[in-house]
Amino acid sequence: MSQDKFKQFTEVSWSGKRLLEKHSLDEEGIWQIFGEDPNCDFGGSHHQPDLGIVQGKLLDVIAHAVELPQFWQWGAGGDIKSIGKEIPKVDANSSARRKELRQEAKELEKRLKAIQQELGSD
Repeated sequence: MSQDKFKQFTEVSWSGKRLLEKHSLDEEGIWQIFGEDPNCDFGGSHHQPDLGIVQGKLLDVIAHAVELPQFWQWGAGGDIKSIGKEIPKVDANSSARRKELRQEAKELEKRLKAIQQELGSD
């Protein structure tokens, strides 16, 4: 790992400092890495290339990200965003269960509304 690139991202770059205001270096999670927008001008189109999704401690994620091609384009560095602690598994059973739970939630909301109306008439 290049300590210079790590320090540049965590201590100098706006996105790195902002990331560390919200997350600690020891935080485990799933992170999406974006490269730096190659267009540093105000004009024209802008795009941060998606450099991948990784899982681990933020310290290790930053060390990995700062070495990726396209993370650095003109000096400000890319961006790293937390996308959660785990990736939910989706299959036919989980989809059916979520559908059941949504229906149950609707029924409970109706029942709660009826109770609140009845209590309001005391």
